[in-house]
Amino acid sequence: MAQTTTARRKLDWRGPALASGLFILLGFLPAVATALDLERRLFFAVHGICAQSHNLIAGGVQFPLCARDSGIYLGLMVTLGVMAVLGRMRAGRLPPLPISLTLIGLIGAMGIDGLNSTVAELGLAPAYPPRDDLRLITGLGFGAALAVGLLLVANRTLRPIDLLATEQAPIGSWRELGIVFGGLGLVVLAIAANQAVLAWPLVLLSVIGVTGVMTFAVALPISAIAGLSGRVRHARQLALPGIAGFLVALLLLVVLARWKIGLEVSGFLPPPLIPE
Repeated sequence: MAQTTTARRKLDWRGPALASGLFILLGFLPAVATALDLERRLFFAVHGICAQSHNLIAGGVQFPLCARDSGIYLGLMVTLGVMAVLGRMRAGRLPPLPISLTLIGLIGAMGIDGLNSTVAELGLAPAYPPRDDLRLITGLGFGAALAVGLLLVANRTLRPIDLLATEQAPIGSWRELGIVFGGLGLVVLAIAANQAVLAWPLVLLSVIGVTGVMTFAVALPISAIAGLSGRVRHARQLALPGIAGFLVALLLLVVLARWKIGLEVSGFLPPPLIPE
């Protein structure tokens, strides 16, 4: 009886302790990041990923990716988080047709906004003035759709059929899609708040998203070559493909960054907007 009471007391402290730890971490993160010059380091870490010509700035912190790419990877990470909370990480069925069409529409919206921006950059007359907030919002929508697609590809490729929830979709209802949109809306509000303590977690989350997608793109074919297709029952089976994919992703980031810097030094590309 005493042991049960003690266990409950310990369990009761976990939530407040975690919340307190996160609060302290977020409070000190801007100072730590400044001391480590993390802003510049992250900028050059993903330098070869995008043009970095329309970067967001919130709370004096410059995001390492452009507004659209920041939206894509933040939307991806937020949507994956929502699907994990909803218990949809084993989902193996496409979303219902209305939801699927909505996700396709989000992809199309980013395509239209990207085309409009390209037209403006070519010196032609765009349909509407390009704006960073639209780049961010359409990127978030694309990231949500990308998260659904990547989850389905991973599950259908790696999980055995008896562990695959074939009757379950990653996003199965308007309510669940609304929760995703709510999470994306919180990202927009956090950036609009213009506070470094809110900007830094989003910066780190976007960089994790980039690295994660690149790791996935490399690890998936490695897993297939290793004969793991339809055979992954435990996460530890993906340890070696995951490590290999991560190392290759880091190598690609370095190679792409150096290649782009070389083009900038030679004058072929304009100089980067390096954080001060």
